[in-house]
Amino acid sequence: MIKELITYPDERIKYISADVRKFDDELFELLENMHDTMAHNGLDAISAIQIAVPFSAIIIKDEDRLIELINARIILNEGSEEGEEKSAYFPAGFSAAIKRYGKIKVVYENRYGELQHLDVEGALSRRIQQQVDFLFGGTLLDKMAKENRSSAEKQLAQDGFIAGESCPVVFVRDYFKRGAKYLLVLVTLTFLLPFFVSPELRELVYTLDKYALVGVVLLMIIYFIYGQYEGKKYKQCTSCQIGNIIGTVLILAFQLLIVSSGVFFWVAP
Repeated sequence: MIKELITYPDERIKYISADVRKFDDELFELLENMHDTMAHNGLDAISAIQIAVPFSAIIIKDEDRLIELINARIILNEGSEEGEEKSAYFPAGFSAAIKRYGKIKVVYENRYGELQHLDVEGALSRRIQQQVDFLFGGTLLDKMAKENRSSAEKQLAQDGFIAGESCPVVFVRDYFKRGAKYLLVLVTLTFLLPFFVSPELRELVYTLDKYALVGVVLLMIIYFIYGQYEGKKYKQCTSCQIGNIIGTVLILAFQLLIVSSGVFFWVAP
């Protein structure tokens, strides 16, 4: 049976796949569903988590044959090479330069629970490594170099904004939340100053702290207002639900209360 592929930004891709313990009809049905879905979508590889089943099962195309890998583990590796990769999880047109092992040895079980192994290199090695990443909740974004990941996330966010269908990776409201947290951290750091500064400087720090706390309140208000706007715009995103936004505001409010108490009872001259 053909199953629907989960695609970006579905968070289920991050689930850790459990090892298969029973090699029975349930597993056989899962594998047949994976075969059907793989053929329907013209894929060279598929893992069970891509059809929202968190089991350690992979099917790989190797020229004219299909290999089923149950509970796959990479036990040896050799060399390193970088190559451009795509994934059915991400939107069409999205690719990333990923560094992989050049050669690997994989141990796995077939559908009958019999231990097998493969020594592979090149495209097949890369294909298997990408699917093994899925087993442990990883995607191409997680494998990208840190300096490239930010631009990739912006690209995905832009794609989501233009299409009006996908949730962006970075929400604008998060910048306001981040600003409020940074201010709270800076104010907290001033708690150490009464031990080291003069009364005059302490008075200045106290005044600056009060302005910073007002800034936190303003950022929280902007976060809440803009969060409601994004919640209406991206109704399909679980992180956009109004309950989550209110919860974040309440957490910030509690943190603000604690830090404010420290300012007025400790930093104040």
